[in-house]
Amino acid sequence: MKKLLIFAATAVLLSACGTGGGGDAAPSGETGKEDQLSVSVEGMEKTEGLIVAIEDGRVLVNDVSYSMDENTHLVSLGDGSEKTLAAEDLEKGMRVDVYHSGVVALSLPGQAYADVFAVQKGEEEMKQAEAFRSFLEEEDDQPWVIKKVEFPEGEIRFDYTSDSNEEFRVELDTDTKAYTKEPIDDEHSGE
Repeated sequence: MKKLLIFAATAVLLSACGTGGGGDAAPSGETGKEDQLSVSVEGMEKTEGLIVAIEDGRVLVNDVSYSMDENTHLVSLGDGSEKTLAAEDLEKGMRVDVYHSGVVALSLPGQAYADVFAVQKGEEEMKQAEAFRSFLEEEDDQPWVIKKVEFPEGEIRFDYTSDSNEEFRVELDTDTKAYTKEPIDDEHSGE
């Protein structure tokens, strides 16, 4: 009985923890009618981001590793209509929106279950994915997790922790694929 109460209390506490990953804002680069999901995402937490890694059946988006199963609504949007995808269709660098319950295990990276996983295939999102993949190919010190991901028009901005445990701030131009990478100074990271 004690284990059940502890589990229930932990679940309640974790349900209050979101990913801080983006709210419900419309995607940047929106140029017309947006494809609509065929399932409701009302009340779910939305994370906008990039696939950093795919490993052991889990997909790392920003700083959360998502598990999926046959109940996950896995689709692509932005190319005219919703299209069903298989997990094998996912690739590192893809621009995605993930909807989940808001329950994220407090680990690094965080862990959650993806209820809806939507690969964004609009023109701007495809440029973002291509630019991010180019960044990954050029970098020797690969990102382990990325945070504070923003998609202003024509750019991607994010902070990342590398495999060597260093932190950097990156601004990536989606047209030229040129980027700036600055170390994050721990003493000044709150400014």
